[in-house]
Amino acid sequence: MSETEKLLNDIRAYLRISAASASRAVAKIKLDTYEKALVYSRLDGKTSQAKIGADAQVHQTTVGDWIAEFVQAGLASPPDRYNDTHKALFTLQELGIELAGLKKRAKTAKQSQPSATASSQSPTPPPAEPSQDSVQKTLGA
Repeated sequence: MSETEKLLNDIRAYLRISAASASRAVAKIKLDTYEKALVYSRLDGKTSQAKIGADAQVHQTTVGDWIAEFVQAGLASPPDRYNDTHKALFTLQELGIELAGLKKRAKTAKQSQPSATASSQSPTPPPAEPSQDSVQKTLGA
């Protein structure tokens, strides 16, 4: 390895560490579920969105939406002359994200069901207006 190659490698490593450090906060927001992080981790510049979606058990349209978010957030690059598909710019480890520690996405069917606490807590009815008879009795009429 020439001195120039060594220097370029050191610069690349420094830039990568700096960029990963700066991207951690946004990554924790964007990669907030197990499935999103799994999809992100599969962005290798070669694997298709359909294959990634099938592997992660996520609809391909959702995968496409997430990938667009990752690119916009600076976490992934779009396809180019070197990569046929999108590519993650960092590993989950570099971003400080542990796949095993993330929660799985809530299913849509579960979200549409009313919760038990919501149905058991009915609002307190307003106090009844006093009747004309009770007002007259109070006044001694």
